[in-house]
Amino acid sequence: MSVVEVPPPVAAPTRSGHCRITVRGRDGRETTFDVKKNDMLLKAAVEQGIDYPHNCRVGVCGTCKTRLVAGRVSPMVDLALSPLTNEQIEAGFVLACQAKVRSDLVIEAKLGNGTQLPVKTVSSRVSQWQKLPGDVIDLRLKLDEPVAFNAGQYCTIAESGSFTRRNYSYYDVPPTGDSAGAREIGFLIKRLPGGKFSEWLFSEDRRDTKIWVEGPFGIMGIDDLDRDGLCVAGGTGLAPILSIVGDRLRRSKTAKFTIVFGVRTANDVFANARLNELLAEGEGRVRLITILSHEPDGSSWTGPRGLVTAALTPELGVDFTETAAFICGNLGMVEAVERRLLELGVQPDRIHADKFVPSGTP
Repeated sequence: MSVVEVPPPVAAPTRSGHCRITVRGRDGRETTFDVKKNDMLLKAAVEQGIDYPHNCRVGVCGTCKTRLVAGRVSPMVDLALSPLTNEQIEAGFVLACQAKVRSDLVIEAKLGNGTQLPVKTVSSRVSQWQKLPGDVIDLRLKLDEPVAFNAGQYCTIAESGSFTRRNYSYYDVPPTGDSAGAREIGFLIKRLPGGKFSEWLFSEDRRDTKIWVEGPFGIMGIDDLDRDGLCVAGGTGLAPILSIVGDRLRRSKTAKFTIVFGVRTANDVFANARLNELLAEGEGRVRLITILSHEPDGSSWTGPRGLVTAALTPELGVDFTETAAFICGNLGMVEAVERRLLELGVQPDRIHADKFVPSGTP
């Protein structure tokens, strides 16, 4: 196992068996907290309510990249295979979600803006189990106690008594006002051949089954409230997009959204009811482009064809230099869209990505 170390060591920890973490923000302020030695940096921070940037928590998205100023960590993934560039690695960057703390640390990270919500574990019952086109289940859970979450976040769910846990994004718009949180939450779950959870879910009607929910996690929806958005979703990556756009429509009077939604064929188009609700609520502020990658030649489909990147052109009618981009889907699709948007002039810090990695993927 490799070790990343930057001298000099920082002051001794305040508690035996713990390490002191000092976070230097871009504004010059410092935040400190203690973690147990050998704990994962991100996990320990989130569990203490630290508004630490993160999304996937498995070393894929790069959102939690952190510069190590002083101290020692053990990376749990090969940094050469991570989303970090060679320049970032040479500058001392590591992934907080894959960094095991070995000593006191001084780090540089862009902590959040106070939107971090406490992670809770609550029980629930399946209140809706509905099959949709494209081998997708619309799963809704009635919670035994309310849960607060932000638009674009996700949670971990597991059948009661099972050790199989999977991450899914909420498609609901977060409750507003003085609400303590949502009493019911929904997910769009794609059947994956051989996937333990999805195969179990699809095998029979699961209404009234007890499900454990842990969350929320991620910072997908963070950006200027009134900034126009370009949303690119592949398959069930539509879930967090529904949450983000619905939330922004309610909180901003001016923001407009273009949604590029990609599936394989016309028979795989799902969630039409929720998309139509969103279009109606937007009253002209939401535009939907559905693009099919494997639609048979000669079919009645008259819309665009190809990968989602084929829809991303200067003719799309989006001000790429000013838009906020939200991309959700499988790893390859998201990375291809990121590259294309950078070519079109989208600012790197305005690209927000949620990269889906199936269980068992290295």
